[in-house]
Amino acid sequence: VAQSHGRPPRLSAARRRPCPRGASPGAMVDATALDVHLHPLVLINISDHVVRFSTAGRTERVVGALLGAQEGRRIDVHNSFELILEEAEAGASIDLEFFQQRLSQYNEVFPKYEFLGWYSTGSCPQDSDKVLHKKMQEASANENPFFLLVDVEKMKGEGSCQSEELPVKVYDATAHLDAGTLKVDWNEVPYAIDTLEAERIAINHVAKTATAAAAGHNSDFTQHTSGLANSVVMLNNRVKELLEYMQDVKAKRVPRNHDVLRQMLSICHALKATQKGALQQEFGSEYNDASLIVLLSSLTKASANTSNLLEKFQFAHDKQIRQRHHYPFG
Repeated sequence: VAQSHGRPPRLSAARRRPCPRGASPGAMVDATALDVHLHPLVLINISDHVVRFSTAGRTERVVGALLGAQEGRRIDVHNSFELILEEAEAGASIDLEFFQQRLSQYNEVFPKYEFLGWYSTGSCPQDSDKVLHKKMQEASANENPFFLLVDVEKMKGEGSCQSEELPVKVYDATAHLDAGTLKVDWNEVPYAIDTLEAERIAINHVAKTATAAAAGHNSDFTQHTSGLANSVVMLNNRVKELLEYMQDVKAKRVPRNHDVLRQMLSICHALKATQKGALQQEFGSEYNDASLIVLLSSLTKASANTSNLLEKFQFAHDKQIRQRHHYPFG
């Protein structure tokens, strides 16, 4: 007896076909299996979740919820959020209050999204995953959520950056009766990466950022800012070297080099050519112009508020006069 609440009914074993390449041995997938489409934001969120836990040295398991929309057999996973895993003697469990609170918050912002499944880390489903799967069924309205598994070891392995295969697998749970007991089997489901136009623009920026990060900067803006910062640091270091050289010459620890001294003198004269007074005057003029614009905008807003207040007062005053004097002809 297969659970099919909230999902299209599964076919019998006689109408199933073998799993595609990469599925677990013995697993079977329906001939009309679910059409799962993962959007890039979900993969980015899960990757960020795993990397933050790994960087912070946290050993607990990564668990989260998957949100999206389902139309017939097509499932689009658009977003995700993290879940708090609580370890207990009876086994791992999730913080139900936190889960319901975050789910209601996402439903307020994205009313068309619903809870579709959950994700975690590992190379293959474990027996403990069935317990968490049951918790997800009890906490949500979806009686048969699917399970997304991220293989962290493949992410850390050599050549993972050059590999075109994502270390992600999607499983669908099927419950059946075996000798009077209810058992759950995991069937691997193929998936596809789908993107909208806005997502493609964002992913393109993220890809450029990741490529630029390997080169030492994160984006065009940060590249420009880091270049300015490096120039200032380099100038500061050279000025310190010149000061140290002058101190050594003054203390007669280093012989005088007239060529270097002439170059330093020309630099000092160039700094004097900037005319500190004129620079301060120009800066003060720009600052006064900006302050004047802010003041004018404040005066304009205050005038508008005063005008609205006068209109309301005039309306109330006229209404009181009409109530005091009753004219027989209107």
